[in-house]
Amino acid sequence: MVQSFIVVGAGIIGAATALQLAKAGHAVKIVQAGGVDATSTSFGWINASFFLNDDHHHLRRAGIAAWHRVLQNVPASVDWQGCLCWDMSPDDMEATFTQLRAFDYPVEMIAKSQIQKREPALNAAPDQALFFPAEGAASPADLSRHFLTAAQALGAKLIRNTYVSALKTKNGRVIGIETPQGDMLADQVVIAAGTGTAAIVGSIGCDIPLVPRPAYILRTAPQKKVLHHILATPQGEIRQEPSGQILMPVVPGHQSDDAEELMQTPTEAADAAIKRLHAICGGLENADWSEVTRAERPMPRDGFPIVGPIADGAYVGVLHSGITLGPIIAELAAKDITGRLDNADAAMLAPYRPDRFLHP
Repeated sequence: MVQSFIVVGAGIIGAATALQLAKAGHAVKIVQAGGVDATSTSFGWINASFFLNDDHHHLRRAGIAAWHRVLQNVPASVDWQGCLCWDMSPDDMEATFTQLRAFDYPVEMIAKSQIQKREPALNAAPDQALFFPAEGAASPADLSRHFLTAAQALGAKLIRNTYVSALKTKNGRVIGIETPQGDMLADQVVIAAGTGTAAIVGSIGCDIPLVPRPAYILRTAPQKKVLHHILATPQGEIRQEPSGQILMPVVPGHQSDDAEELMQTPTEAADAAIKRLHAICGGLENADWSEVTRAERPMPRDGFPIVGPIADGAYVGVLHSGITLGPIIAELAAKDITGRLDNADAAMLAPYRPDRFLHP
């Protein structure tokens, strides 16, 4: 049965979910509040080498597989360049290698000579590093647009710069959204509004607990090709985009960074990070940052995705990292909402349901 959907949010979670719903033949409207979304300010790393527990690794690995499926129809820029990682102690590196091998995840332990061969511009290659050949990076600036365009080609409609003030209910069921310009109705509402999700669902008394996770991301002007992989180093995570720009979160350990406040100005943070970049990589001695952006990452309180129904007629999807997980969450959510979830898919989503906060 064809249903009407309103998807609130046009970052990768909302855009990819809208695409899956449109592919299934439903009538979809995507409502974008405007402003900078988390997707466009992300580092863009697609990986399953960072994970919080076994289930989370399996979900992230399914995310990589889902990326390969969706790229058959969405012309997003993704470079499967692999990652070299040495941002941990030797003992932790060995433990990570052993654990990922047990998962049958593609991983190699490579020596200094191999690292130097792969990344000759490094000023001081480490004695060893983990290599994750299956990992890649998406160019974040225009990523959501590619998914939105693909959804629109299937009939989805995009409504830009429209603020959603509340969910609209009738007889205990969500029947649409409220905006300052009036109400919009639909059979189902999907809330994928990143850090704005908590306020929207709070309008019906639902608590989606998010914690602040601000970050700065810097870009350089385009540089000659010097980096060939994503690098996760003790000084920070860096990669080079197809444009030649170097992309770098300003704090080391960006993925696990749990700071709730930014203690430096953007210029102070970017100046310090660019000095670390110079120390890491030769050929960039004269590179300076050309842009620094504050990112607001949508981080659930326990670190895990929140995906599922919150009321009759309303469904939520909020998580970090949306880049890695966007395509798989979209596939699972679209099946879930429309009653097409099989047992394996249901098991994959089970740890991430919103009711874990209501019934811990």
